[in-house]
Amino acid sequence: MTTLGPINGEHPIPRHALRSTRIVGDDGEESVVATVYCPLKERSATVPECESCTRFHALHFDAPSRRTSVVCDTGQWTSEVKSADPLASVSDHVNPAAPLAGIMTRDVLCVRPEVTVDEITTLLVRHGISGMPVVDADGKPVGMVSRADLLRTAQERGDTEESERATLHLDEVAPLDIELEQGFHVVAPVKVTARDVMTPVVVQLHESASIRQAASLMAYEGVHRLPVVSDDGRVVGILSSLDVLRWFGRSCGYLIPPARMRV
Repeated sequence: MTTLGPINGEHPIPRHALRSTRIVGDDGEESVVATVYCPLKERSATVPECESCTRFHALHFDAPSRRTSVVCDTGQWTSEVKSADPLASVSDHVNPAAPLAGIMTRDVLCVRPEVTVDEITTLLVRHGISGMPVVDADGKPVGMVSRADLLRTAQERGDTEESERATLHLDEVAPLDIELEQGFHVVAPVKVTARDVMTPVVVQLHESASIRQAASLMAYEGVHRLPVVSDDGRVVGILSSLDVLRWFGRSCGYLIPPARMRV
């Protein structure tokens, strides 16, 4: 969260960045869901919901980062929370009680369980990421697939490709095809999908959870990324161990460059 300046000399105007969840289906098509985290309601909200709020000011587009934010007045809320939280006084800059919605990766890429491992590999390389959530038709996480899962699957499959017998109809065979002799049959390679290789147990957190909760859970479970979900259980972001480290370094006053833009 960043600020634009004071309101009548009293409170800064925070900007809450829009988050986008892109879900890739087995047909390769992407669907996009845009939300913003509301610190007042401690949940995700749509842009129309924000515009109907009395604290809403405007939508702000930042040209250098090409990001759109919702501008609203939550300065009083921030002051009330800091005064009520006994751990907020540990440091004026390092506040482990801050919601992780402010540091998580807001543009998250997800896949359906039916997407093949070949397509997943292409997506990981293209976007420069090491893992992604697997979601159902409602956008709720059902697993996580990582580069390690793909490597393990490749090792288990070895140099042989699994196959199954395929039935061809006459109208599917070209007239010039050579007829198969007796004892021969047609086989088709078995498609290995996200459902086959993903880790089905999903460790996740609500977007209103604190950074200290996220760091503790990731350390306890030994995971490097957590899907972040809204009230309805849908993925609205993803938190990696690097996100936590960047936040800590910046909070301590170090100049940490932003994460590389993924295109």
